Amino acid sequence: MITRGLEAASHGMQALIVQEDAIANNVANVNTTGFKRTNMAFKNILDAQVAQRAPSATQKARVAGELSLGSAVDRTYIDFSQGVLNQTGSKLDIGIGGEGFFKIRLADTVNKAESEDNYYYTRNGNFHLNTDNYLVTSQGNFVVDEMDRRIRLVRNPEDPTMDENNRIDFEKELLVSEDGLIQLIESDGNIPMQRIQIVDFQDKTKISYLGDGKFIPAKGFENEAGRVRLNEGFALQQGMLEGANTNTVREMIQSINVSRSYETLSKIVKTTGDTVSQAIELGKIKG
Repeated sequence: MITRGLEAASHGMQALIVQEDAIANNVANVNTTGFKRTNMAFKNILDAQVAQRAPSATQKARVAGELSLGSAVDRTYIDFSQGVLNQTGSKLDIGIGGEGFFKIRLADTVNKAESEDNYYYTRNGNFHLNTDNYLVTSQGNFVVDEMDRRIRLVRNPEDPTMDENNRIDFEKELLVSEDGLIQLIESDGNIPMQRIQIVDFQDKTKISYLGDGKFIPAKGFENEAGRVRLNEGFALQQGMLEGANTNTVREMIQSINVSRSYETLSKIVKTTGDTVSQAIELGKIKG
């Protein structure tokens, strides 16, 4: 029984270390646009039955209860709850209200064969225009439309030149509606251009976080994740960005609780270890 207590405490300490790492990562990304916090679920390693000694040889032992042999991390999961949309003023900043992700094409895959490996998904709508007036992320990767085409914000997308007459003053002439339709504002009416593609996953437990607000279907679960191109369930907000859904105060409170629990378990390990040592010494004396 003594060693069981030592084992249970050690398992608990290992689980708390993993939880503290997740909390630290959440706090470190509190200012990361579109960041989604990591949480975790715990499980009992084993519930062992504890039986009382039978009063006599003809009677059966009575089960007194169960004894947990400690807890371990069952799984980590991403909390996809909505972050606060913050006003930025830039017409190229786009926040997602509701469900979904922007679909982004990696810049170095433009001339490669079509494949899902060419894309990742993000809630970070901090976009700008590159030298060819394509809508890109801060890393230069391309935002795509409903037909997986790169989005080029010029008056005539078929014209490859960057003539001044082909350019758009995006701060004055660009409108992104809630359904993702990009429009050129003209005095005689708006001209529809491309529509930003918004994608969601039927099973978000089957997607992996790559860091920097990027997500992809987990390896082996590409089909099970169930990518769905959304037509509803979201509302894009131009001139806004979604903040991290991390609550710093809550994370710090959790960190304090984890530290206290770890300290308690470490004391149990020390006390149990001392008891085992005393039992060993006592056995040597009797021997």
